[in-house]
Amino acid sequence: MNPNEKIKYTLKLRDFGKAREFARTLGLSTRSEWDTWCNKNSKTKPKDIPVLPNVAYKGRGWISYKDWLIG
Repeated sequence: MNPNEKIKYTLKLRDFGKAREFARTLGLSTRSEWDTWCNKNSKTKPKDIPVLPNVAYKGRGWISYKDWLIG
């Protein structure tokens, strides 16, 4: 493989609605709490739940961290 060739990784994400349902079960209320939870649970966090949902779901249902975590 050419070292200058970019490798494309495809990550299969959970549907936005189902991912948000999961996030809301965690009892978090701020982005800071979300970031801390993701860092502390990096080995056990489901792989189909993005660390940066605001980026992953932009234009696909994303509104805000308040909506993501609380509703």
